[in-house]
Amino acid sequence: MKLKLPLLCAVVCLLAATLHAQPAKPTCIWDPSPNYTSGRTTTIDAIVIHTTEGSYSGSVSWLKNPSAGASAHYVIKEDGSEITQLVADSDRAWHATYYNNRAIGIECAGYAGQASTWTQGILPKLYDLVAYLCYTYNVQVVHPAGTATVSPQTNDFNGVGLVGHYQVQPWNRTDPGSYFDWNQLVVEVNNRLGAGSNDRIVDNSDAGFNVLSGSWSTGTSAAGHYGADYRFAGNSASVTAECEWRPNLPEGGVYEVLLYYPQGSNRADNAPFTVYHANGSSGTAVNQQANGGGWYSIGNYDFFTGNSGYLRLTNNSNPSVVIADAVWFKQISSAPVPAAPGTLTANVVNSTDVSFSWNYSAWADGYYVDIAESAADLGGSTGTFQNANVGRTNSHVWTGLTPGQTYYWRVYAYNQAGGNHGYPTPTSFTMGSGTPPAAATGLTATVLGDTSIRFSWNASAGVDGYWVDIAESSADLLAGTSGATFQNMNVGSTTTTLDWTGLTPGTTYFWRVFAYNTAGGAHAYPTPTSVSTTGGSSSGGTGPGGSGGGNSGGCSTDGADSWLWLALLGALPACIAIRRRLA
Repeated sequence: MKLKLPLLCAVVCLLAATLHAQPAKPTCIWDPSPNYTSGRTTTIDAIVIHTTEGSYSGSVSWLKNPSAGASAHYVIKEDGSEITQLVADSDRAWHATYYNNRAIGIECAGYAGQASTWTQGILPKLYDLVAYLCYTYNVQVVHPAGTATVSPQTNDFNGVGLVGHYQVQPWNRTDPGSYFDWNQLVVEVNNRLGAGSNDRIVDNSDAGFNVLSGSWSTGTSAAGHYGADYRFAGNSASVTAECEWRPNLPEGGVYEVLLYYPQGSNRADNAPFTVYHANGSSGTAVNQQANGGGWYSIGNYDFFTGNSGYLRLTNNSNPSVVIADAVWFKQISSAPVPAAPGTLTANVVNSTDVSFSWNYSAWADGYYVDIAESAADLGGSTGTFQNANVGRTNSHVWTGLTPGQTYYWRVYAYNQAGGNHGYPTPTSFTMGSGTPPAAATGLTATVLGDTSIRFSWNASAGVDGYWVDIAESSADLLAGTSGATFQNMNVGSTTTTLDWTGLTPGTTYFWRVFAYNTAGGAHAYPTPTSVSTTGGSSSGGTGPGGSGGGNSGGCSTDGADSWLWLALLGALPACIAIRRRLA
């Protein structure tokens, strides 16, 4: 019986996954500064990171002084134990000249030129605060490249996301300085924003990243990469290097696929990415000379639960290199409960086996086939009820049923959101009650030449057809289709002979005939027998064929020693000649 508890758990998890909490605002001391402009005339799309170039207490005091002509929204203490808010987010602090209207300013107590500024006291508080602000004002978690023009001084920097003061005013500002790790800021903020519980980020160093072919070098020097490093491959006119990101998604649904890579002038302007999703595959060309240093979306796609969906990158691009860094599979919505499968078909194969088929259901991760000897048992999952989880397929062969018995059946589609609650209407079928045909008799193999043998047998009553099986060893014959040299051919029910061509000269073949019908199944195989092709230079044919092939004539045998008779007959003239010479 199927357990119902996983269905309840899946529903609970689904609800939980849709209720992601906003990151909490860190505790702040409200100590207002008079240095601000009321209101904003544009949307907040940037957060500017500063260093105070002095102590926390001294900076708070100075930024509240009307004589300073400057302020910031937040100041974080050296050890992270305290944050002071001086200006409301909705108002403009005076911290970054032409960026004041669009940005929130954060001052970190310390010095741009000192690595000791960035301790494990101040950094976590900065990450927490930035995550809260990015979530609240929908600021992109990216560190844009570039700076304003220095000569002549021009207010032309226009980056969005997480910005350094040095980018806005490079002519007289360097903060937060070269010791500040922008990549780590992006990673930590994304971690706090929490990708939903079903999201998956696969970096180039993670287990879900795989190099499939070619040479992929590791790089660390380019700014704006995710994690510790990134991979790159030189371009080519055809595909010579290929890699993929394959997440293990805990739940099917619609996922946004986002790329993270360090941009550069030597990057491909048409890097060929292909998304393999529930509905097939979709290719897109990405300009890696732009939109780097942050998450860049290439669209929303349907994915099944598990790792059947993935993203692939190849190097057939221009001009120079393609970059493989991180990919975020961001869940947009959960898969709905799948509908009941349609067009249920039961094809009785014989007295004990039945072949089921049905139409695929959208969003189904797999199917259960349910079967019982009564409609009541099927509906109640009791008594004679049986089921099988057949995975994501639309057919299944059920064996070992009772001849002559009527069965009721249905198919149950499921995914991590739950199973379908509107079962398809059960349908029924009755197994055949006939008996299998008798084993074929009178098996005869006639060697037609070096590469051809004619197989024949007596007709069996009540057959729907015959299979002729051959192999180069008795073990391979008994192993059936898993035998290395096993071959077979269905010749139908109207003939009792088969000319098999294309065989190997001088080779012994073991063979048998398999009679079957749909009412009773297959008989017990007759005892296999063997036959050998003659030696010679005849070339092989193309495999099992119709009539003819090889030299005409030959001998007939119904035993395993035909090759010995052939050898003796071939040697007889020589023996006679020797006897005459001796006489």
